[in-house]
Amino acid sequence: MDIFISYSRRDRERVNFMAKALEAEGYSVWWDRDLRAGEEFDNVIDKHIKQSKAIVVVWSNTSIKSNWVKEEAEDGVIDNKLVPVLIDDVVIPRGFRRIQAAELQDSSADPTKSKNWRVFLESIRTIAGEGEGTEAGAAQMAQFGLATEDQGAGLPETANTADTPFWKRPIGMVAAALALLIVGMLALQLTGFGGGSSNGRLAGVPEDKAIVLGIYPNESFGIQQSNGLKASLEGFPQLMVQDLDAPLDAMKTREAPDVIENLRAFLEERNVVAVIGPSITEFTPQVLDVIEESGKRPAIILTTAGSRADLGWKDSDLPIFRVGSGVDERASQFKVLAERAIAQGIDITFMLETVEGGGDDTKTYGELFFNRITEELGEDTLNGWQEDGRVEVREYERGSINDAFATPEGQAILGETRLIVIMGLSNDFKDLARGQFGADKPQRKAMLASWNNSHHTYALNELSPLQTDRLIDITDVFAAASYSGEQPEEIAQFESLFGPISPRWRLEAVAFDSGVIVKQAAAEIEGEITADALVATLRSRSFNGVTGRIFFNSTGQNTGDAGGLQRFYNVSYDPANNGWREVNNLASLKR
Repeated sequence: MDIFISYSRRDRERVNFMAKALEAEGYSVWWDRDLRAGEEFDNVIDKHIKQSKAIVVVWSNTSIKSNWVKEEAEDGVIDNKLVPVLIDDVVIPRGFRRIQAAELQDSSADPTKSKNWRVFLESIRTIAGEGEGTEAGAAQMAQFGLATEDQGAGLPETANTADTPFWKRPIGMVAAALALLIVGMLALQLTGFGGGSSNGRLAGVPEDKAIVLGIYPNESFGIQQSNGLKASLEGFPQLMVQDLDAPLDAMKTREAPDVIENLRAFLEERNVVAVIGPSITEFTPQVLDVIEESGKRPAIILTTAGSRADLGWKDSDLPIFRVGSGVDERASQFKVLAERAIAQGIDITFMLETVEGGGDDTKTYGELFFNRITEELGEDTLNGWQEDGRVEVREYERGSINDAFATPEGQAILGETRLIVIMGLSNDFKDLARGQFGADKPQRKAMLASWNNSHHTYALNELSPLQTDRLIDITDVFAAASYSGEQPEEIAQFESLFGPISPRWRLEAVAFDSGVIVKQAAAEIEGEITADALVATLRSRSFNGVTGRIFFNSTGQNTGDAGGLQRFYNVSYDPANNGWREVNNLASLKR
């Protein structure tokens, strides 16, 4: 299924024009919601959202007030497949304004006749690829009383946007401009600019430019990390950021050959001074092996939380650094939390992510994390708690965590005084919080704990209220550090783009600070910025990040205030104050 359309039922007639026109272009479209109120139908919607290549969100006078539409728009943002459309002159809800919407409100009654309709189609093609343009689709459109030539009727072939500021033009036009720019740079490359590399990713990248490679998934939390990194280096032309990304599952299963090929090419043919990422534990050893084989020594600022042992960090002579916490620090923190919970009469359920066909050689991040926690607690202690019935370990398949709670036994767990700990991806936390801890669900006694998922808590609660006092985030970023002198200019830069530092922006903030230390170190270097000079500077001084002071010990671990390595925070969201409160005593949350 190509396109999922999210809209308000009051706009059904207008959306019908759009759906039929998209079908005429050869796209399969799902948009009917006659059974919207049914719980079973919710599952159908979730299935179609996940299967779709693009989520078209139609913003109108009524849809901007719909929690359903906002929730589906959030799915589009998280999965990097949102195509927003305006059919009325409205202000897009907060949280969805960064992606430029196609403006079709000049033909509100029939958006397909807007002067920007063809630009909207270009946006669709950018996300979902080309439609098949089948005869059946055209026949359906004719039956509905439309013809392809009617789209944009009476308007020039190319919409006139001269009177519209560039930054307000629809996303498709921006995408088209970028495409032309890339083509132009490629032409320069092939005619002698940059030496005519055979690798297409290097086209347009000057050979003498200092390159920072960002390696992360092109979906989910990878988008937030990419945003943070690029924002940190905005306005610093001495460094050029290049993304190397792939779907999350491809990185999880170490099946991202394009990333590996491009990484080798950049290391061999360009001046790579830093690699920031990858953010996937399972993929990190493969990346480190490629860098080791290259003989190059760029600064490697890891954004994965993988333990140093699992990453082979201790045995490597590569210049590896980390801003923020890894599971080594998190396991130590969780030991304190677990001991407090047990002492206060709160049982613990560990939920471990698994994948089909997994084994010792393909352990997930969740399984590796649990192994580290077992080491920290001690096997005897953990086994004793399990024998006493105080602790249980349950497994779930990645992406299907709600299935583990669909049984009567699973529902009973939610009604117990218990700490449920997610040992997996942030999307698993989101799915469980939305599926089981909504305000419309039975009041839960269980508390749900995870690492660095405040952004999901905030976003989900904005769409449909949650039982936020049951959700505990263990985070290493709480608020901006206080500075004795003048605050770094980066704080104002970060807050202007994202907002005040809080657990909600943890992913962006840590990625931002990973870029900040590279930028501040590069600014100290006289002459050409090289990997050796950058590494030496990183090891010799401290840095002021938006989350605090950063400096590295002999292992390359950040030992400053940033990333909370001096202190972790257990926090819960307080909707009344639109902010976060520390949870110092789990017993205070008992029901």
